Amino acid sequence: MLFPKMNYKLLILLSSFALIACSNTDDPVAANPLVTEDDVLLVLVDGEPITLPMLEYTMEARGVAEDDEDGMRSLLDELIRLQAVANAARESGLTEESRVRALRRLRELEAIQMSYFSQLAEDEPVTDQEVQAVYDSQAATVGDQQYQIETVVYANQPSILSDLARLDASDATYEELLAEARELGRPVDQPLWVDLSQLPPDVSAALRTAEVGEVLPLPLQTAQGWRIVRLIDKRAFEPPALSEVRQGIVRTIARERVTAHVDSLYESAEITPMLPLDDADESDADNDASDN
Repeated sequence: MLFPKMNYKLLILLSSFALIACSNTDDPVAANPLVTEDDVLLVLVDGEPITLPMLEYTMEARGVAEDDEDGMRSLLDELIRLQAVANAARESGLTEESRVRALRRLRELEAIQMSYFSQLAEDEPVTDQEVQAVYDSQAATVGDQQYQIETVVYANQPSILSDLARLDASDATYEELLAEARELGRPVDQPLWVDLSQLPPDVSAALRTAEVGEVLPLPLQTAQGWRIVRLIDKRAFEPPALSEVRQGIVRTIARERVTAHVDSLYESAEITPMLPLDDADESDADNDASDN
């Protein structure tokens, strides 16, 4: 029988480790859909198999090297204990409860998804050309300048639009709006340096052509509220070298690929509703009407 990627050194080591298992001689492979005849069985725990791939994966995840004999023995002992607990849970009937079955199913899907994504990354690695193209695009978006801005936060859009209109009509100066903001308790953020990639396109376009001291004619919407933006200063900016941001770009491209692939699989999947959701909604509505 052939054992792919079998670690003979590891097997020799483990053969000297006294393992305790029950005398159940039923075929563990036939009884477990996640174990095949190509998997090397290390030990049975009440008839349930602990395999070499299980140990190797755990070693990789924990960073245990092949020459760390104590570490390997400890991990194998941990897997045996884990299986013993699972066996006890199964014996008690816990594994048949709907919540536990749902959790096991979700964990299985997550494990399959993680492995599938890893395989996609191996099959289609991100190329240097793709990385360079993204870097060039980002550099163009960032531009060659940074901008120091001060912002005043408004709780709602009508208030900020009203004050921008006052500025435009010269009915108030920025300094007067700033004083009013502090009097009313509106947050006035300390000046900070930003580049154009950190702002929405319309605000970036306005900032690119603004003069120092100028208030942008449109508000900046953020999670904290609407902001009046005043340009305090400008300075030259050189984006980081490609070597410094390469790994981040690779992760971004890979993530976008995965998202697009999942969307494609979702769109092409045959999805068959198994519950009469429309009928259920109508039934609920009828029940509510009858209660009234």
